[in-house]
Amino acid sequence: MLNKKGPIMHQPMKQLPERAISEEEAREILRDAEYCVVATVDDDGHPYATPLSYALDKDTLLIHTGSAGGQKTEDWERDPRVCVTATMDMEPVFVEENGEPGFFTTRFASVIATGTVRRVTEMAEIRRALALLCLKYAPEYKDEIGGAIDRELSVTAVWAVDLNHISGKAGRRVPNGKGAVSHH
Repeated sequence: MLNKKGPIMHQPMKQLPERAISEEEAREILRDAEYCVVATVDDDGHPYATPLSYALDKDTLLIHTGSAGGQKTEDWERDPRVCVTATMDMEPVFVEENGEPGFFTTRFASVIATGTVRRVTEMAEIRRALALLCLKYAPEYKDEIGGAIDRELSVTAVWAVDLNHISGKAGRRVPNGKGAVSHH
């Protein structure tokens, strides 16, 4: 598993460890999921989690926010450690096998990643991050990206989550495209 930033303590998967997936598949899920939830703690130690759009760029998640900030950005500036989750291919199912009584379960694929967040300040990196976000969510408007970035740049901030650990699991996964924004 990715771990370039020094010793990181992660507990082994305790519940259904046979559902663990490879880091490569976890990265695929993290790349394709519709949104992620980024969790941090406030200055009193209370958890705070926010669903966000994002783009994965190698070992970095790129996120945009309003430049005015808010609780999540205040938390990130105080303590940059975050936990990121993403899920896709969610599908509730009823399974009947070999004449046995049926049971309810959920097909899914999920990722948990940890890292540290930093505000992106170099203009070239900001523009590149915003372009990657636009291409993920609205590739059909790729010719409009430059102008949209120019118009929104003064009210937009870009943040990078430098990932140091990625793990994932899947239960009876049947990729169904639910939760995926790209059309590979």
